[in-house]
Parts: sequence; C-alpha cells; structure tokens
Amino acid sequence: MQICDYPNWLINNTYCGNRAVNRLSFQGLLYCDPKTRMPLDSWFFRDYDTLKKAADEIKTTFPEGAEVWDFACSNGEETISIKSLLEDPKYKVIGYDSSTSALKLAKKGIYTVFSNWYDSFLLPNEDPQGEEKVLKDKFYRIMEETFPQREDRYINNKATYFDIKKFFVNFQEKFFRISPQKLEQIDIRKGNINCIENYRNQDKVGAVFFRNALYQMVGNDLNETIEQRKYFNSRSVNNKKEIIEKFVDRIHRKLENGGIFVIGDHIKDHLFLADYNLSDDEVVLFKDTPFFDIGDKKHVCASNLKLFKESPLKTSLEKNNRFIPVGFSKTWLTYGGNKITVPTVWKKIR
Repeated sequence: MQICDYPNWLINNTYCGNRAVNRLSFQGLLYCDPKTRMPLDSWFFRDYDTLKKAADEIKTTFPEGAEVWDFACSNGEETISIKSLLEDPKYKVIGYDSSTSALKLAKKGIYTVFSNWYDSFLLPNEDPQGEEKVLKDKFYRIMEETFPQREDRYINNKATYFDIKKFFVNFQEKFFRISPQKLEQIDIRKGNINCIENYRNQDKVGAVFFRNALYQMVGNDLNETIEQRKYFNSRSVNNKKEIIEKFVDRIHRKLENGGIFVIGDHIKDHLFLADYNLSDDEVVLFKDTPFFDIGDKKHVCASNLKLFKESPLKTSLEKNNRFIPVGFSKTWLTYGGNKITVPTVWKKIR
C-alpha cells in the first residue's frame, strides 16, 4: 500500500423495468455540502472551461447537428448554459432530473441572477469584458428579463442570496426566462441516467453531460470520519468498480462515434474510496483529508482514507481505448489547498 499526501450521497430506489437503480439529482436547492463546504448550487456557465470545450467538440464532430442530453440538471441553469454555447437550432438540448421539486421549478421557468455571485456579470447594468462579454451576449440571445409575481419568484442559492443581500448595500437581483422562440430548442424532463438506454430506443446521441453527480451513484463520501467508517460501512457502496464499469458501458453504447461525455470538476467525481475487498497493491492511503479545514477537530478523525490507486472511472473510460480525454478543469484536492487538473471532457473514439 502506498501513502500519498495529495493524490452526501443520496440513494432512493426507482426502477428501470424490473431493475432497481439509484435516483440521482443534482441537489440544486442546497447552498453547500455541510461536509465538503463545496457549492452544490447551480449557476449559469459553471465551470465554463469544461462547457466551452465540450461545446466546441460537439460542433466540430457534429456540424450537421446533434442531440445533447444533460442529466442531473436540477432546474436547468446548466442546460440553458449548454444551449447558449450551442446556439444553432440544429443542436437540441434536453435536460433530465429525477427530482420532482427541481422539475416543478423548471416548468415554472423563472431564473434568478443576483449581484456578487459567480454569474452576476449577466446582470443588465454590468459591463463585462472579454469572455464574459461574449457569454453575456449569448445569454441574452436565449433569455429575456421577466417580472414575475412574488409567489412565482424562485431564489436559487438561498443561503448565499440572503447573506449577500444583507452585506452589500447596492445589492440587486433580476429574473429571467427562456425566450419563447427558443423554448422548442430546450427541454427539461424527468429522467435518470441509469435508464439512459430506455430513452429514444436504439437512437444514439451526440453528447451526455453528467456533472458532479457520479459520486452519489457509488456512495463516494470522502468525508466519513473513522467512527462513521467503522459503524456505517453499510452506507458505502462496496462494488464501485463494477457499478462504474456498467455505467460507462451504457454511456458508450448510447453515444455516437465521436460522441462527448462530460463529467464534473468536483474531486468526488475523480477520487474514489477503495472497495473493501481490494488488495494493498490496488489501494493508496491518503494521509490528508479532502475538504476538512486542518484546524477542524474532525480533521484527524477523517484522515488516512483508503483510495483506489487508479480511478475506476478513468480506467473504465480508457478501457480498450474507447474514450480519450480532450478537456480538463482544475479543482481543489484539499480544502483551501492548491488546485489540481482533472479530465472532464471525454470523446468516444471506438
């Protein structure tokens, strides 16, 4: 076993035919994971480098158009962001989420942008420059400002919203909806990525997005303390490698040749707790602890995680050279530490 200094999961059963599967939702109604302190909210153009690379690959590979599926999309900020980067009507973007509450919000179709947040450059009075100016122009070609009744207003990122509103004197918020002429090009439905092969029968698609949600499927809680690992082992999935292999197989079968698979930049989609039956040669001991502040008394209790030496997701994607990484993002490995580069955009090549 090697020792390495730096190398919320949710399960509710639903069914595809007779097969029980996990219900996966992005959990966009929360502000941040109470353990990881990482944001769980959605906002427009989150992890833009990944979105842009994916969109560029889709346009290059499928110049005649393609269908793009966005799973665990919450109420649709990411789906709308993808469509903003794939403006041509020949690209149809469909968002899927298993959460009834998220779908109700998507059906209401009202989105909030407020000051001093990641996407505040989209506010009408902001004058962004460079890439943000381009994104703002794209956003307003799909979205339009609206003035909903108070009961129809939905404030995403509620905890952040109220904190910022209380702190900044010149706080402002604006509400948006998809322009009527663009509604046919964006669709948000109830759906689960584990049932992906049931959608559109044998038809294949150009791209599948599944960002910052894979860790839910395999119970990849990197923040379990020693006590939690000792007494709650039944919560952790002990066949991650098998689950991920079957998951990647389904994605591979559903994608067109040259199709794009996009995952998130959250470290829990890249660094995996080891299954209990692995040999020492397959395991690395992670001395530090993701996300816990080193001053937190729980830090010591949660350190020394046993992790897969090789990411089972990366191994499955690269099996038989069926996918290659074409896009990357940077993420935090430890709370407050340096960022590392992770592959987030994969291309099917065989």
